[in-house]
Amino acid sequence: MNKVCHFCGNKHFKHITVQYTYRHDEKFFFVNDVPCEQCEYCGEQYFKAEVLKAIEAEFNAIHFHGKKIKKEIRVPIEPFLELLHV
Repeated sequence: MNKVCHFCGNKHFKHITVQYTYRHDEKFFFVNDVPCEQCEYCGEQYFKAEVLKAIEAEFNAIHFHGKKIKKEIRVPIEPFLELLHV
């Protein structure tokens, strides 16, 4: 059985690593170098279940069990409507 992109129908994929953003409520977790398959036509990304489960487990360990992190960044957030009233 051949793989087909569910978004565009293309059958050609490439193996790459990407930065993955995991979000739960208002908490975020950025993970670098995550393996995935990417559609060569539209760029849609596909991740193995075990990869996503490992990311979720690490997120829970950090946010709910106090695991120490390697790096933290500060991200400014603004509502779009406030950007229009500059």
